[in-house]
Amino acid sequence: MMQNFFMDVEAVVGPLLAELGFRLDETDDTPDRGGTRYIAYYRGKDCKLQIYQSSREGETNCMVAPLSAPNEFGLRSEKWQYLTRFTKRPNLPATELIQIARREYESYSNPLEWVRDRIRANYESAHASIRTKRDD
Repeated sequence: MMQNFFMDVEAVVGPLLAELGFRLDETDDTPDRGGTRYIAYYRGKDCKLQIYQSSREGETNCMVAPLSAPNEFGLRSEKWQYLTRFTKRPNLPATELIQIARREYESYSNPLEWVRDRIRANYESAHASIRTKRDD
């Protein structure tokens, strides 16, 4: 499974990341507190991205961080943030936002295509925000 995840990340998300100036920096398949996880870390000229699949968290997703952030699982690190943290959200109750996000995620047959589209839609604002926080 590990090799398939990393190959799939490169095939599905890799072209967009290359277009944005990222290169694969490291991969991690260390077990996570009783579950499996796979993380691909990418380095750009002024920030990092990670794309992960976690059986414990039950998700495939991505996060952004300044270059100074260590390559560690973003859900266990202060410097890694979801890309959508930096985008304007609709003024709706949290439960409704969660339902909308879940429906969007489930509309994709391949979670990595969802990740790719999330990066495409949210990278610009996340990148601008991370650059201003780059080494705090």
